[in-house]
Amino acid sequence: MEQGTKMADLPLISVYMPTYNRAGMAIAAIESVLAQDYPNFELLVVDDASTDNTWALLTNKYINDERIRFFRQSTGQGACAARNRAIGEAKGEFVTGLDDDDEFLPDRLSSLYQAYDDKYSCVCSGYIWDYGTVQKKLFTTREVVGLTKLLDLHVLSNQALVKRERMLALGGFDTGLAAFQDYDMWVRVVQAFGPALRIAHPSYKVNVGHELGRITNSPKRLDAHKQFVAKHRVHMTERNLQNQMFYRLTMHQQPLSLPQLLRSCRYGLVKLKWRYYLKHKLGVLSRWRIRFFSKGLRGVFRK
Repeated sequence: MEQGTKMADLPLISVYMPTYNRAGMAIAAIESVLAQDYPNFELLVVDDASTDNTWALLTNKYINDERIRFFRQSTGQGACAARNRAIGEAKGEFVTGLDDDDEFLPDRLSSLYQAYDDKYSCVCSGYIWDYGTVQKKLFTTREVVGLTKLLDLHVLSNQALVKRERMLALGGFDTGLAAFQDYDMWVRVVQAFGPALRIAHPSYKVNVGHELGRITNSPKRLDAHKQFVAKHRVHMTERNLQNQMFYRLTMHQQPLSLPQLLRSCRYGLVKLKWRYYLKHKLGVLSRWRIRFFSKGLRGVFRK
């Protein structure tokens, strides 16, 4: 933040974070929030009925830090219910989220707040996809995103800075969806309050190199996608539907024929579709590339 900016001049930002059986990664996530250069924040951690020592470890470690409040679900209700509880308990004018296996860069909150304008429904940023040995920056261009573009593809991110009252007005995250809850949330926010702003600076790190399984992963992902499309079908154009069908094909990991590719490119997302087409044409090289990102050079040659 700018020198001389007083804490009293800055609104409180509430950061919500669900956690479940991931004490070690949750500590790294919490520390990334405590390291923010934006001074006026609170962190609300909701333990979704962990069955290990996560609750005891976290509450004991941070017992004297007044910036953190802990809540525990009596039964496991899922990450979205945990997020909704935190948002309901939050005291900030603004809220934003963090998954317990991800991390904020030190200027995460300050960069989002400095970009905020009430003419946008919410503000998000580019992000860093961390494979473990290699990092990839995604969506690092500034863009105002309206509903039509958002229904083509989730071009925001899984976390955004938004006024708390807006989240409450929309009932928070949809706990009935097994996946795509964040996508659904920002579609509803944009639909209700106008276009979102995505800033170029990537200030959120998604850790995908670990093998613990992400909260957002679900064996019912395909069913959840059907639910998502059905829920928002009334607002989708033919272009949106065709692009959602393409996304569904990628989840099935089905190859595209060249005629299918050319037909699909009529509806945009041309670079994305060509990359997917070539990935399947060069399948072995693509798998080696992902293994290299995750495990390094030695991992490429290990079974």
